Amino acid sequence: MNQKEKVVKAKLRLNINNTLLTVSFTIFALIVTLNPPLLKSSFIIPLQLTLSIPLLLTSIFARSKLAYANKPEMWNEYGFFTFLIGYAFLINVVGILLSISINPKFGLIFLSFNLVMAISYSIFEIIEKKEKLASRIKKDLFFAALLLFGGILPSLGFY
Repeated sequence: MNQKEKVVKAKLRLNINNTLLTVSFTIFALIVTLNPPLLKSSFIIPLQLTLSIPLLLTSIFARSKLAYANKPEMWNEYGFFTFLIGYAFLINVVGILLSISINPKFGLIFLSFNLVMAISYSIFEIIEKKEKLASRIKKDLFFAALLLFGGILPSLGFY
């Protein structure tokens, strides 16, 4: 990948992070404004929602360093993992909110579908570049664990 492609890729990732950060703030503001007791009814919703904001912001900072960092791969990995955790927390919050406000089935469908889409994305990446197999398995297992423990189990009422 040449430098121009790397710059485009970094800009696209920053745009995604900015959008998700906006979504996190919006969800937080809507809950605080429209239904503040919802934040008190569950420990996991406000925890994941409030943590998603600094995680996504940190990912933005890390990925913005890619253009001038001495060790860009380190910043890329850090930016990816802070993004993945923040993204998973945001997905979990939406899934739990669906479970609470509509029906647990809708929350579980939402969370499961996000996992299926992540796996399908990984399949395409592996088809394109077989060397990514081990990396994608690790990343998908980590994402699946975040969804299981932070979204699926709470949606089922385990905690």
